[in-house]
Amino acid sequence: MYNAIRIMKSDAIPTRKEFYFNAIKGRPSAEVFHGIFCVYSLLEKRLDEYFKPHDLTPVKFNALMLIKHLGGTNGVSQQDIGHHLIVSPSNITRLLNRLAADEYIERSACSKDRRVKLVRITPKGERVIGQVFFGFGETVQQSVYLMDRTEVEDLSHLLIKWFLKLEAAGER
Repeated sequence: MYNAIRIMKSDAIPTRKEFYFNAIKGRPSAEVFHGIFCVYSLLEKRLDEYFKPHDLTPVKFNALMLIKHLGGTNGVSQQDIGHHLIVSPSNITRLLNRLAADEYIERSACSKDRRVKLVRITPKGERVIGQVFFGFGETVQQSVYLMDRTEVEDLSHLLIKWFLKLEAAGER
């Protein structure tokens, strides 16, 4: 799997990639986790670069998409946003404060329970999603299809299978 990583001479200092790949070679679970972290890091960097001219981050974009699609015209509670984004209440509050400062969202009290804050996307938030959505999809496609279609389908199947097993194991 790591044929591209050259074997180091004893007096050479390995690159970070060489060090980590050589350190985990032959340990499948470590190879899987390290591979996921490496891919995530590269994809995050690529998406950061894509979103930067729009004054967005992948986290802000993900939150906007979630608010738009889960909340619709009625809005979605801050608690539900935190649950779906898997972040702490204090982190979700800071994220939503930044989105509100950018005028991408608005918050209001729920009429049935004033303690619940509902979040809705604003017209400005809708516009920024419209500006970046197509390019985001293109960036994802270009990143994924560095592999051939069969590899992408196999990887998708394995990741979904792993997710479902992890989820089931956590419910026990």
